[in-house]
Amino acid sequence: MRRLLKPLLIFLTIAAGVALLGLYPYRNALWPQAADLDAASARLAPHLTLRAPVGKGPFPTVLVFHGCSGQSPGFVKNVTSWLLPAGYAVLFVDSHAARGINDWHPVCDGKQLWGNERALDVYAALALAHGYPEIDQQRLALLGYSHGGWTILDALAYDGAAGHGFPATGKATLGGVRGVVAFYPYCGFPAHLRDGVGNTAPVLMFLAGKDSVTDHQQCLSALDSLDGGRLQLVQYGNADHVFDQRSDLNTYQPGLAQDAQRRTLAFLRETLGPTP
Repeated sequence: MRRLLKPLLIFLTIAAGVALLGLYPYRNALWPQAADLDAASARLAPHLTLRAPVGKGPFPTVLVFHGCSGQSPGFVKNVTSWLLPAGYAVLFVDSHAARGINDWHPVCDGKQLWGNERALDVYAALALAHGYPEIDQQRLALLGYSHGGWTILDALAYDGAAGHGFPATGKATLGGVRGVVAFYPYCGFPAHLRDGVGNTAPVLMFLAGKDSVTDHQQCLSALDSLDGGRLQLVQYGNADHVFDQRSDLNTYQPGLAQDAQRRTLAFLRETLGPTP
């Protein structure tokens, strides 16, 4: 027995070392630098961009969270082009700039800034939104794309409880949020959607049946945790990731983009009420 024990211990030691080496590239995502709501708000404040309609506010407002590749000028222009004319103020939240992330590849590879860590940005952006007189504090919606969709869904799942790298913020941090829209979000491990969603805001989700970046089946599996009465699910069977706007993926489908925008605006009218 002792003869077998020594080789077994050697094997387990080697296996543990290999496992640790395998996790090493993901160390920043696995063990993020801790931050509380005040620190996150201070970090994020210079990296919010508000676009408000002409006229007298306050306006119902959509807080927008970009995907893992960051907040490009084209992304801002695209989202603004259909939300602003409909009467909504748009608050863009640049999570990469707030952290000095210039290379987005580690984020998309899962080696930096998981969505469950970035959920704190949702709470911080909502806290900062109180400083804008143009924003109607009681008529807010969250809109997230891909990694941003993961982010806002995890923010709903935590619902102010302690999260990945941050302490509890309290349920009041999601006050005023009446609706959530997620385009082709990531729903696999370590996303928390399958663990249930504490907040009760209605959710509109768009999934691409031929998504080559995120597995839409993981979202379908996770959606069992959501009350069907508060979920609107739209699936485009022949769509790929980023079907709704031009990108380096070259997956843009104008017809589907217009349909998704129409459905989103209808959802916003239903949840936020009429625009001024």
